[in-house]
Amino acid sequence: MKGMVIMPDDIDKILNDIQADKLAKTHEEEATRLLLHVDEQTEQKLAQQRRNKVSGFKLQLDLDEETIKTESENENNGEVDTAVSPTVESVELRTDTTGFISNQPVVLNAGDTNDRSENDEKEKPGGNRKGKDVKAHTAWGCVRGIIYAILVLAASGVLAYFIIVGALDMTGLFKSDTKVPVTLTKEQAKDVSKVSMILKKEGVIDQPFFFEMFCKLTGAADDFKPQDEATLSPDMGYKAIINVLRLTKREIVRVTFPEGMTISEIAERLEKNKVCSASEFYLAMENHDFTYGFLNEIPDGDAYEGRFNKYEGYIFPDSYDFYVGSSGKAVLRKFFDAFDNRVDATLRAKIKTKGMTLNDTIILASIIQWEAAKTRDMYKISRVIYNRLEKPNLFPRLQCDSTQKYIDKMTPPVGGQRVDNPDYDTYKRKGLPVGAINNPGLEAIKAAIDPSDESDVKGRYYFATNMRTGVTHYSITLAEHENWCRANNVGMYASS
Repeated sequence: MKGMVIMPDDIDKILNDIQADKLAKTHEEEATRLLLHVDEQTEQKLAQQRRNKVSGFKLQLDLDEETIKTESENENNGEVDTAVSPTVESVELRTDTTGFISNQPVVLNAGDTNDRSENDEKEKPGGNRKGKDVKAHTAWGCVRGIIYAILVLAASGVLAYFIIVGALDMTGLFKSDTKVPVTLTKEQAKDVSKVSMILKKEGVIDQPFFFEMFCKLTGAADDFKPQDEATLSPDMGYKAIINVLRLTKREIVRVTFPEGMTISEIAERLEKNKVCSASEFYLAMENHDFTYGFLNEIPDGDAYEGRFNKYEGYIFPDSYDFYVGSSGKAVLRKFFDAFDNRVDATLRAKIKTKGMTLNDTIILASIIQWEAAKTRDMYKISRVIYNRLEKPNLFPRLQCDSTQKYIDKMTPPVGGQRVDNPDYDTYKRKGLPVGAINNPGLEAIKAAIDPSDESDVKGRYYFATNMRTGVTHYSITLAEHENWCRANNVGMYASS
């Protein structure tokens, strides 16, 4: 192999080539540096824009942190690119006539920038909506969180309410002590669900579901016995109610109420015999929901404001068997049942035939009850009263001592002086008193409907009864009447 000879010219050419390559690389590195370089002024503007962005954001609830974080990072990268654009919109590399790359940056004008922005928007149709989508997603997350919180709070509130209400119902705390009668048939007593609903209907409990669950958990669901007006009250609580409904025997007491007793006297006798308290009896009269037909014939209104008790005259006197510890409502039902059966539809129809009202008939019967000593005299006294009522011009007032007796019972005299009561005092009031003065028996009611037609009472306008002897005298004139009263020490002429 022959040796290769290198000439000096060849060496120069090689050196020039190496120098040219170095120079080309130098120009290329400079161009790249210019592309990546951001001057100090631009960096300050970018920093200021970032601070403005951060200070403008509001606190938002982020329910999808990873998704929002990724999208926010993409958006921030776009912000940097956009922020650079006002100072250095673009750098183009140009070649001069020597073939070397020029190191002069070319700044595009506003028109070029707009054109490129429009092209970018066309190339990326979803880019403009990205920020809006993120905000919409964040807003919906807030709404969804609020709705969820509201639902949780509402569910918690409802649950807490039922727990509290159930606990109060179970213990009877803050409940009424009003006693009510509860009746269970044999079939009803076998079904705890029916028992629960009956107790709810009667107002003993408010939460039948809780009561049923309590009975099942305590093993009492199958222990109920048939009941005839068992006395219960809401304040007893579940345990006491269950104990009463388990009983098979109850103490019974017989109580007799003579004709002519007032409601206050009847209430006292009920309490004395442990049937029910007087207050429970009065409360039952105020709050009952009975639908007897005769109750609709008892008038109300301003004309009857002075009446002591609406049901005076309708508590039928008789002998009754009561359970010891009965409710006032159960007791009142017995009295009303008796009145409805004794003063039946036939008798009430006869009252209407006579042109009278039931209310006036009972008021008149109560006066007769206290004015007569014997049954046969009830019908004669009824005739005398009718004689006076039929001639109001001559006898505008009945002047019956029995009405003053009622006033003294209801409002005892003060300092020996009778309390003035023009609503009941027939010495001052024209016609019948505003209400009955006692609870009359059936004979007095019949006498008020069918007064006597015997000759010894026709044309008579006065009567007086000696309660010690049982004798009643009927007079035509006032002088005759006063003379008999003085002689027999009766009425206003009686010695103290």
